[in-house]
Amino acid sequence: MNFDSFKKTRLLPALSTAAFLFLSLTASAATADHASPRDFPECFIGTFLVEEGSGTQSLWTFGPGGVMFITSSAQKALDFTDEQGAWKKAGKREAVGTTLDFSFNADGSLANIAKVNVDVTFSGRGCAGIDGGLTVSFYAPGVDPLDPDSVPENVVSDTFTGRRVQAGD
Repeated sequence: MNFDSFKKTRLLPALSTAAFLFLSLTASAATADHASPRDFPECFIGTFLVEEGSGTQSLWTFGPGGVMFITSSAQKALDFTDEQGAWKKAGKREAVGTTLDFSFNADGSLANIAKVNVDVTFSGRGCAGIDGGLTVSFYAPGVDPLDPDSVPENVVSDTFTGRRVQAGD
């Protein structure tokens, strides 16, 4: 058997199987703390039009499996990115979430990383409304916002209310 034949008949299938197993194990490890669908009630999943106490409006999306996205009306004025993060159920109609975004200086360099922690209460039929509080912690470039020992440069808090975006509204 020559080397090309060996690659096609034995090596490629073995590498494919190894890659599949590695990816399966990695995905399982990444979601091990989210093993139960009860952690992510369907009632919570969706997009909400949110107004913060400051007057800022945003779109908050609670995705299946705990994925969270926020797009804010203040992004352009304050030069920061969309927020991405995670959420999970914290009570019968409560959830907690954490998102991260990047802010930039006028020259395009990284100004800081913001970590936004939210406490959400879902209300109404089909979890049509949300309200709660949020805390934004700003970390200098190079500081890990996920390290509990990291100290933020600044912290601000606010409240919010919102309602579910429905198709056809």
